[in-house]
Amino acid sequence: AVIGYVPDVDFGRAEAMGRLIDAIGARGFRFEPFEIAAYVTALRTKPFVLLAGVTGVGKSRLPVLVAEATGGVATVLPVRPDWTSPAETMGYTDLQGRFRPGHVLRAARAAAEAPDRFHTLVLDEMNLGRPEHYLADVLSRIEARAPAPGGYESATLLSETLAPSDAAWQAVRLPPSLGLVGTVNVDESAHAFSRKVLDRAFVLELAARDLGDWQAA
Repeated sequence: AVIGYVPDVDFGRAEAMGRLIDAIGARGFRFEPFEIAAYVTALRTKPFVLLAGVTGVGKSRLPVLVAEATGGVATVLPVRPDWTSPAETMGYTDLQGRFRPGHVLRAARAAAEAPDRFHTLVLDEMNLGRPEHYLADVLSRIEARAPAPGGYESATLLSETLAPSDAAWQAVRLPPSLGLVGTVNVDESAHAFSRKVLDRAFVLELAARDLGDWQAA
């Protein structure tokens, strides 16, 4: 079953989750079954999930593995410390008057155009910058989602008025087929999140692996 897709008939969720856990294990990755189940549940509950933990626990890898095993699409976007405005995420108008769409806006449009596949945009090391600055418009739209076919969608993401030639970007919303996942390093090298971010996210912490439980092949 594709994450985020609401089927017309009931299906065995426990069996599907078991197959997903087995598929990830067969690729040689070690996650606790409850971690995988909690991640899938979080992504089906909210469009914004934060995966916290120390370096090396698989925060950015888990969303990709789940997407690959369920027929979805996952894109990893490294966050830069110099993101101080929505230019990189929403877009901007250049000196020639042309609109340059940002990463989140492009991901939202791609997901809306392919609603039969769940799309996941992974904002890797999200707290290297301040989400309240570069993701402000998205955070506001998440708060005001409304029912739509297949789940919930937001109002249009862009607040500025674009030229008629860019009308397609002006209409982009957060569709039910898109999930945003931020990875968070728990150390003193990054920014702490504000209440505005935490109130809109489903936060999960991945535990460090016990290297003593490896088995010889």
